[in-house]
Amino acid sequence: MDATELAAAFGIFLLSSVKFFFAPGASVAAGFTFLETVFITTVGGMCGVLFFYYAGGWAMMKISAMLQKFGNNAAAKKVFTRRNRMIVNVKLNFGLIGLALLTPFLLSIPIGAVLAARFYQGNPYVVPVLFVSIALWSLGLTAFSVLIKANLVGA
Repeated sequence: MDATELAAAFGIFLLSSVKFFFAPGASVAAGFTFLETVFITTVGGMCGVLFFYYAGGWAMMKISAMLQKFGNNAAAKKVFTRRNRMIVNVKLNFGLIGLALLTPFLLSIPIGAVLAARFYQGNPYVVPVLFVSIALWSLGLTAFSVLIKANLVGA
């Protein structure tokens, strides 16, 4: 692997750690094989989950401590946006599995991991469930990207 391929792999790794949905297509378009793409995007997504899950948990702990220190008077009336309602509905109706399935696809790794840290802190299954979801989405999106590339090149 030369420096150009290594730089491309690192870029796809970083992309998959924040906006996973676009990473398999970018990897296939860059010329990586099916297995290389699955490996790079899965490892990148998993590293993103680890970083944002633990950083999000730490940040929420610090914010909670700060709010307790200054009193909770700073909290004004909460505004429920369409996105907030969707997140609450997913949590209530689908739980951790629903959040894990939506994280790589609809949400993003940072948002999904922070929500998991917020709602499921202390649950030992959170990170493994998110990892399985990322691996499954990586396989599916990579297969889809390979098929699209084959049809475009073959046409």
